[in-house]
Amino acid sequence: MSRSALVVAYHFPPDAAIGTMRTLRVVRHLAREDWDVTVLTGHPRTYRPGTAIDRDLLRRVPENVRVVRAPAIRGFEALKRFAKHALRSDASSGGVAASAAVAHRERSGQRSHVARALDVVDAAFAIPDQESAWMLPAIVRGLVVGTGAPPDVLYSSAPPWTTQLVASALASILRCPWVADFRDPWGRAPWRSDRMPFTMRAARRLERFVVGRADRVLFVSAANRDEFANHYGAPVASKFRVVPNGCDLSEFESVGPATPGGEPFVLVHAGSLYAGRTPVPLLEAIAAAIAQGIIDRERFRVRFLGAILTQPEITAACDRLGLLDIVEFLPRVPRLDAIRAMRNASALLLLQPGHGVAVPAKLYEYMAAGRPVLAIAEGETADIVRKSGAGVAVSAVDHAGMVAALAKLMEMARTPFTPAPLEACDGSRRAGEIAALLSEVLPIARRENALRDGVTLHDTPSTATLERHR
Repeated sequence: MSRSALVVAYHFPPDAAIGTMRTLRVVRHLAREDWDVTVLTGHPRTYRPGTAIDRDLLRRVPENVRVVRAPAIRGFEALKRFAKHALRSDASSGGVAASAAVAHRERSGQRSHVARALDVVDAAFAIPDQESAWMLPAIVRGLVVGTGAPPDVLYSSAPPWTTQLVASALASILRCPWVADFRDPWGRAPWRSDRMPFTMRAARRLERFVVGRADRVLFVSAANRDEFANHYGAPVASKFRVVPNGCDLSEFESVGPATPGGEPFVLVHAGSLYAGRTPVPLLEAIAAAIAQGIIDRERFRVRFLGAILTQPEITAACDRLGLLDIVEFLPRVPRLDAIRAMRNASALLLLQPGHGVAVPAKLYEYMAAGRPVLAIAEGETADIVRKSGAGVAVSAVDHAGMVAALAKLMEMARTPFTPAPLEACDGSRRAGEIAALLSEVLPIARRENALRDGVTLHDTPSTATLERHR
């Protein structure tokens, strides 16, 4: 019997965000299993500035998969830029005194009423996140493609959380079962604590709505599942499932075996830094290790590969610590080049401080790369690193522990290193588990929908027939 799935995911090729890869693996697996797959995703024309693009990823989308792209309507963002420009122009036209007053307010942390009002409006328009401008166009496009032939099941992957609201609307209107995949925490995420209170309240309420509406809720970590279960209670938690993340092992096979150089020792961080992922505590530990003779500064480098929004902060810390000659910043490169850089590194740096319930997909790529991992992390991420033998894990607040971890890491890299088992990071296997859950939820969700609608469900070996009560 033919099965159809509507996959809702803002991140999808050519978007090269790490979240793209889990969805792409699921789509590829479904296509191999003869599912009729439609993907509803963002349009490159309206990606936000700075979005990583890798058009080579488009070649990995199966030809029999229909990709429907909805543009975002970013009119408010243009209006906000205009308003900020007008504010700067007013300050400039006021002469030296006005400009000096603006500069003084910025230095002292004071801001104009207009600027603060813009921040509030900006925060409101960013509910549930910065991709909220995609919501309405995505729902409209999803209805156009789904109304004629509703999918058997809907699968959504987030963040961005706008994706879950789009999926919720489509699942309700198209009357199909829905599996919502949570790759990160949402309403109680520790890195959201700096948001405005009303946006935090909105996130918690929207999370509750999505969790209550979805037929199944997926998590990439058991810790996140357990936190949700404790928050929502046993009745809701009965529909929670865990499918860990992973990576495509064939990508790593295609670039060949690990060939790390001898000198200098190169510690590589591949990818973006955000949500409190700061390397400053580690840099302080590196400075201490140099002072103690544990690290030879002539033979040690830290290399950040990719767009780093906090680069000025990191550069300032390097200047303060005397590490400007040790830390390198390289631009983002195509995905296979990044994998090659991971393979050739002496060791790999994972920054996940304070995120005890989240496990980044980057960890599984590091494990597949076959080089020792230094994880500045707590919770489940640290447990995986230690139990798998992938490397060393230490808390960001343990300064002495980081110094000791650096020494241990260099020793691991100098001796023959046994990587973590590849099956622990096999993303294709995980995609198969998600596909199995989609198949599992079909009859269950249909039966639940039938009961809500006053319909009797008769199961046969080949199909399910609905008969309305008379």
